[in-house]
Amino acid sequence: MGKRKDGLDRKAQLLEAATKVFARKGYDKTTVVDICQTAKSNTASVNYYFGSKEELYAEVWKAAFQNAIEKYPPDMGLLPDTAAEDRLKAFIKSLLHRMLDSGELGYAGQILLMEMANPTETIDHIKRDAIDPMRKRMMSIVQQLLGNSVCEETLIFCAMSVIHQCMGFGFRRGKLPPQLRELEKNRLVDMLSEHITLFSLAGIAAVKETTVQTPQRA
Repeated sequence: MGKRKDGLDRKAQLLEAATKVFARKGYDKTTVVDICQTAKSNTASVNYYFGSKEELYAEVWKAAFQNAIEKYPPDMGLLPDTAAEDRLKAFIKSLLHRMLDSGELGYAGQILLMEMANPTETIDHIKRDAIDPMRKRMMSIVQQLLGNSVCEETLIFCAMSVIHQCMGFGFRRGKLPPQLRELEKNRLVDMLSEHITLFSLAGIAAVKETTVQTPQRA
């Protein structure tokens, strides 16, 4: 049992170290040596416990996103029949928390931003499993705000516009104006989520008013 426990501990240490390094450097710039030095392990341990750098990266994605989603669920505890405006704000707040958390729970957001800056094709199925439910949730909220007859292109544009506002603050996390950097993280997230929600609702309302609605394609 002692050897088994030691093995599990070593595997957990490698996963933790890899998460930190991938979040900081991205997949392409991270080497097995980087990970093993951070974990204080020999360079053969990645292949021994995970099979390859690619498979380790897949495990990092799954663990990081699961931990972040458990802490900051997209509905933030709201009931499914809550007003779409409130569900939009909850989704925005959840995403901002994951983008701006500077601790372990922020690794998922940092890794996602790295992927957006330098996309890899190594784990498309893992990224799809992690991101598609979030995208579908946002599309559902926006569709409720726009109406069921909205065309697919308009729905996608509006959903992407909301999400990328949050992503933009994530990309600039270390380069925000001093008055924002000095704010405590929860306070900053509250202020940003309020602003992005109001901004997005106004934009969605304008789109709904000015766009010619067409029946959705079957």
